[in-house]
Amino acid sequence: MKTLKTTLIVVIALCIGGAGTYIALPLLKSLRAVFEWERVEKQTLTILKSEAMAFLVTDRIATQLVVSVSENNVLLGQREGYLIGTTRLYYGIDMKELTKDSITLRNNQIFVTLPPTKELDFAVDLESLHFISKMSGTVALVDWLKGKDMYAELRAQFKPKALEFMKQNGMIPDRQRILARLTSMSSVFTENLGLKVTFE
Repeated sequence: MKTLKTTLIVVIALCIGGAGTYIALPLLKSLRAVFEWERVEKQTLTILKSEAMAFLVTDRIATQLVVSVSENNVLLGQREGYLIGTTRLYYGIDMKELTKDSITLRNNQIFVTLPPTKELDFAVDLESLHFISKMSGTVALVDWLKGKDMYAELRAQFKPKALEFMKQNGMIPDRQRILARLTSMSSVFTENLGLKVTFE
């Protein structure tokens, strides 16, 4: 009789334990899901336009530039920053702007009327950039609240400041200087064509 009771107790205990496990298992899975990281991987494919170019780069001008901002407020404190880096300007002629009327033959000479000289490309060497800032904690908080970014402010000044510096120091050649340089090299064309080539 005791054996039968013991057997019944064991069976009941197993049933209760099995039922408890069955009920608790979904709960345990839900709890585990809470503490697991959800990993999402995305791949983005951007198709850029491919365009053939024909540039005659006559000058590559490199400068090391320092742009700065300095502000002071009696209540908030000082806001000061510097951005130092190297810029490169590629200057010359877009040969795709040449037309059939740009080249004429007169008196056994070839005259080439070149398109306007202009900026072909401007680049900043990102690896050369050094940013230095100095500001009080109050100014930093105000900048954050207003969504201001000192680095972005200085970075936006790089191109206009670089072009201004190059123009002021005569680093960007005018059209006449480029034409004279090309004409002085026209002997190469004369040897191959048998005609004198003049750029204008």
